[in-house]
Amino acid sequence: MNITGIGTVFTRGRGINNFETALIKGWVPPRQQSYSLLPDKSLPVYTVNKEDLVDKKLLKKTRRADKFSKMAVLAASDALTDSGLDADKIESTGIIVSTAFGPHATTFRFLDDIIDYGDGGVSPILFSNSVHNAAASYIASALNIHGPTLTLTQFKSSFHQALILAGLWIKQQRCDNVLVGSVDECGDVMKYICAERLEIAGDGKISPFRFSSVTQAVPGEGSVFFLVGKQARPEQYCKISSVITGNDLGAALLGQP
Repeated sequence: MNITGIGTVFTRGRGINNFETALIKGWVPPRQQSYSLLPDKSLPVYTVNKEDLVDKKLLKKTRRADKFSKMAVLAASDALTDSGLDADKIESTGIIVSTAFGPHATTFRFLDDIIDYGDGGVSPILFSNSVHNAAASYIASALNIHGPTLTLTQFKSSFHQALILAGLWIKQQRCDNVLVGSVDECGDVMKYICAERLEIAGDGKISPFRFSSVTQAVPGEGSVFFLVGKQARPEQYCKISSVITGNDLGAALLGQP
């Protein structure tokens, strides 16, 4: 598979240019944020600014979408634009969205409303946005894509599995190009879980080589999408020859079959 387009939405802004700028400028500390479940406590969190999710032209069809879906739509759209894919090939492009937790912030809002107002008093829009496949549906609608669409949800390696599936779709000639990406949101419930179950890096710096039973973490959110295709192009970023996960990774690093 050849990567011909990249789109990102993250704490430092939207777009591949902002990502490049962030790499050049280096690390910046996350914001200290409180959460409704324990308002007297706070933790460092990398969040996407609301200003970076404003795009009246693109989000016209998704004005009722939640933050989770908007991040996915913007990143997917930027990847498509960055690729320069011809308009006649966009409609048949596949879409694969990967996520660890899905739109959990909306899901918990939906559950809260059931408790407060009962089944008959819950907003149907809130329910539709709580479905894991909502982001993929919004992407297809906003970008006028009619190819195969799927959402993969897995706590670990969801993006790796999405890449494997994208390669199979291309190999089986289901589509010539696939928008494949990942999106996750950090809502109040997730902040609470992170604070209670993980060792949070108080200064916002993760120590990846500090071996311990509990890994240091800094919660965050954002989305990244890639347009991958069968055909090589002169302006492409790179080529993915294989995707390795789990125990197979160690064998690959050691040069074993």
